[in-house]
Amino acid sequence: MIKMKHILSIALFSLLFASCSDDDSNEVIAPVAAGEFELTLDTRVGSEDFALNKDFSIGGQTLNFKKLRYWASNVVLVDSKGAEYKVPDSYYLMEEVTDLNLSGTINDSTLYPAKKRETIKFRDIPAAEYKSIKFSIGVDAQHNDNLSLTGGELSIANGMSNIAWMWHSSYIFSSVGGTMKQGATTKEFLAETGLNANYKTLTIDLPAAVNSASTRGVTLNLDVTKIFDGIDVSQNPKINAMTAALMSTVATNYATKAIAFSKENK
Repeated sequence: MIKMKHILSIALFSLLFASCSDDDSNEVIAPVAAGEFELTLDTRVGSEDFALNKDFSIGGQTLNFKKLRYWASNVVLVDSKGAEYKVPDSYYLMEEVTDLNLSGTINDSTLYPAKKRETIKFRDIPAAEYKSIKFSIGVDAQHNDNLSLTGGELSIANGMSNIAWMWHSSYIFSSVGGTMKQGATTKEFLAETGLNANYKTLTIDLPAAVNSASTRGVTLNLDVTKIFDGIDVSQNPKINAMTAALMSTVATNYATKAIAFSKENK
């Protein structure tokens, strides 16, 4: 009887060990439930790489950039079945700037240090085959009309908010500026967009599905020359809420012309 109990104990132990081994094996080979990947918005000037403090010929004008800034917000990933995943709190300040003087903006400090940011890293993305990506240039009305609301990188401390537009405070959706040469004369130019009507959403279809579990990246090009498409910068060096039609043109250009898929896929 004792021997029989001993045999049964060994059999039970072996069964439990085998079960544990199977469970451990399943955990190792279990599919990844969520992943991450990067979205890069590579700034270009036509076929050239964008750079500050460098002369570029755009529309017959010689432009030298001191800053390029814009909000990329409300990112949505669309999978191969059409289901959408909305990235929470997705407000990102994309920029390439020299040291900026923030006088006249809602900020406690007057100096914003030089920065360059072209890449967004998404984490905890549900595993799926994503075929397209949607996002907006600017800040949605809910947050734009109430600067006390927080979300992502939204802040009034970075010089991308203004108290002069339409007699109320709001975010600046995009801002690109520098100097322009006309013969022996050099003058400043600045093109800014804002106001709820100029909040633009674009959809980029990917030529191949992206699996978030594989940590791949997507690279888009932002061509600065197309931001100014249809605009004579020499005649319109200041574009803002006071030049509503031109500001609308710039905002539309961002969404429909300036940003496109790059073959440089990670």
